[in-house]
Amino acid sequence: MLRSELKPTATAAPVLLLLTLAAAVSSCETESPAGNPTRETLPNGGVLVRYPDLPAIDSVGPEVTEVQVDLRFGSREGDDPNFILGNIRGVQAASDGTIYVLDFQAQEIRVFNPGGAYLRTIARRGEGPGEIVEANGILLSGDTLLWVNDYSQNRIEGVDPAGAEVRWFTKPVFGYGYIWDGMFDRQGRYWKETSHRDDDEGDRGDPEPGLLSSTSRLYFKSHDLSTEQVDSVYMGETTSRAYRSAADWGAQVPFDPSDNHVVNPSGGFWSANTGSYHLTRTGEGGDTLLVIEASLPGIPVTSDDRSAYVERWAEREPEYRSDYEAVAALMPDFKPILQGILVDDEDRLWVRRTVPADAPPFFDQFSQDGDYLGSVRLAF
Repeated sequence: MLRSELKPTATAAPVLLLLTLAAAVSSCETESPAGNPTRETLPNGGVLVRYPDLPAIDSVGPEVTEVQVDLRFGSREGDDPNFILGNIRGVQAASDGTIYVLDFQAQEIRVFNPGGAYLRTIARRGEGPGEIVEANGILLSGDTLLWVNDYSQNRIEGVDPAGAEVRWFTKPVFGYGYIWDGMFDRQGRYWKETSHRDDDEGDRGDPEPGLLSSTSRLYFKSHDLSTEQVDSVYMGETTSRAYRSAADWGAQVPFDPSDNHVVNPSGGFWSANTGSYHLTRTGEGGDTLLVIEASLPGIPVTSDDRSAYVERWAEREPEYRSDYEAVAALMPDFKPILQGILVDDEDRLWVRRTVPADAPPFFDQFSQDGDYLGSVRLAF
């Protein structure tokens, strides 16, 4: 059993009952990029862009757009079951504003108009064409094809707006995640990250209690939709830490930085370690094309953070208090600078910063060439 600090968007919220959509942010470009960045050419021909200053997470002004709730629908209960959403695992919107919602609990994909009115259900539980068993994610390709990840059937199927199955393929990477994180690039390839550890290959005995370090090799595995060819790209090694108790349970060390990799739709990858504001765009051959750096102050891990962790877990399992105190003592001095990265369908890089627990999410936005386009704060 592994005990971990869970983000609110993951399994810490097992039942989602309200669907909230924010107003789209498409014009947060600024006339004068923050901090007057410097550019220099790297030895391999790539470009390094350094930002001496970016807006603080509590900044106001032309560079920071505050996003308000534009549409809210869904219900905990009611007479119309089409609006009762038990466990949302995917939301996609077409160019005309049509909204597709995957409810994991019901195993249904429901379609709503831009105003949130129910239109139809295009997939239901079942094992026939266009039916789903345990789908945990959807991804819209253009406006004519909705990809559905059904991990129970080890397949990804594409359905049209009416729910008819158009095609399907076997997943190149098996396994389960709370929400599907695979994606497609513009070359018609499906990509999914996977990893491998040497100790996965055999039983090496139970480790001793205490701090454990584990090193994994990361890969992106691809499936070409036109040729059916499966390939992989090596992304490097990553190391993680965990604490193992004498009672044979483990806990991740809170606030440890982690490596993030995302596929760039136009080709290649973006990578970042959450411990610093250092973002790298690479080609599929591993060559560095662009690096974005910024100097931002870290958020200290306080004694209150450590105490809160101990009390939260010790309240449930007081007999393990000393173990939780040992985990708290392993926490780093500073929290990660970043929470994660993503790339949207217009190739813009979104960098989510770490904020205090009571602060709303905050994102910086960059172009493929490293130009700062502005920042976005969610007002909810």
